[in-house]
Amino acid sequence: MSVVVVGGGVVGMFTAYYLRKEGIEVTLVESNGLGHGSVHAAGLIEPYRFDRINTTQMVAKMFNYMRRGITKVRKINKEWLSQLLLTLNREPPPESWEIMKEMASFSLREYAKMSEERDDFGYSQEGLYEVYGSKEKIEEAIQEERRSPFRSKVEVRDFQGFAGALYYPELSHVSTELFVERMKRELNGIKLVKAKANSIYGSTVNTQSGEVKGDTVVISTGISLSSILPITAFKGYGYRVKGTGTNVPAVLAEEGVAVVPLKNWFKVTWGFEADYGPELSSLRENPLVKVESVVDATCGHRPCSPDGFPILFKKGEVVVATGNCRLGWSYGPAMGKYAADLALNRVDRYPYLDRYGLRDGPLVLG
Repeated sequence: MSVVVVGGGVVGMFTAYYLRKEGIEVTLVESNGLGHGSVHAAGLIEPYRFDRINTTQMVAKMFNYMRRGITKVRKINKEWLSQLLLTLNREPPPESWEIMKEMASFSLREYAKMSEERDDFGYSQEGLYEVYGSKEKIEEAIQEERRSPFRSKVEVRDFQGFAGALYYPELSHVSTELFVERMKRELNGIKLVKAKANSIYGSTVNTQSGEVKGDTVVISTGISLSSILPITAFKGYGYRVKGTGTNVPAVLAEEGVAVVPLKNWFKVTWGFEADYGPELSSLRENPLVKVESVVDATCGHRPCSPDGFPILFKKGEVVVATGNCRLGWSYGPAMGKYAADLALNRVDRYPYLDRYGLRDGPLVLG
């Protein structure tokens, strides 16, 4: 059996990884190199910090960020916006939360397992601090956690210079840059086609450099799927910097800034901008790290569904895996494994994650 994986971001890499472990002939189509669209992320493995997008609370939060200049809205997929408004405050079915819990647990375990096999990507399970500037905001966050279906472990802790923090002891982090290098080694020997995929018809992928054929195609191209699904892009920025600062991973909850201390650098990330453009933003200052020099800077576009839940289904010879929004790394292992199982016909469907479908005929990617 042969499978063509279209898209070499975190979900595409994990899909190819699990298929290869099964002895499947894998061809990966990626125009910019493995990990290119995902490496900007902080590397926080935080599946329990899931946000439903289609709620008035989340919409109000976005407007607040816009008012304060923390985020911008430049371009939104109209079909995504239409679906968000149609489903605003609609509760997802109970099975959706069950599968998300399973995916969260699987992903956390897989990163730990891969680190035990070879500790070469900066893995650490030292938890995460969600930092707040006022006691009122901490209390609001506690109440929100009590309503969360995940029921994860959370502690209220002191955090120097702030009103306090919520501490998530079960969460972990990785270096996205080092993890991409690890996956390059894991995937060494598979066929890599460095070309942009323009369209898919059945099990044939049409690229800039010709056709690529397989028995099944897995599409994990992120925002290019917005031409055929209600997916929109939320842009984020990632800077690797050297300097001094926090010795624990922390998120400034009211600013949307994450800082992760790693062995040779800090990773500073932020941004939830509705934007498809490639432009970088200048480094955002924050009180958690004093920057002495910049190692590099990247940006990426998170593919978000209208409700924040992943989109994962199979139609004919095509599997679609996308829509994780800002939690692509957090759910990457589960998305890859579940997509591989769909491709191998081990499962028929994943309830609720298959709520969208594909039209018949050629699929033209954006």
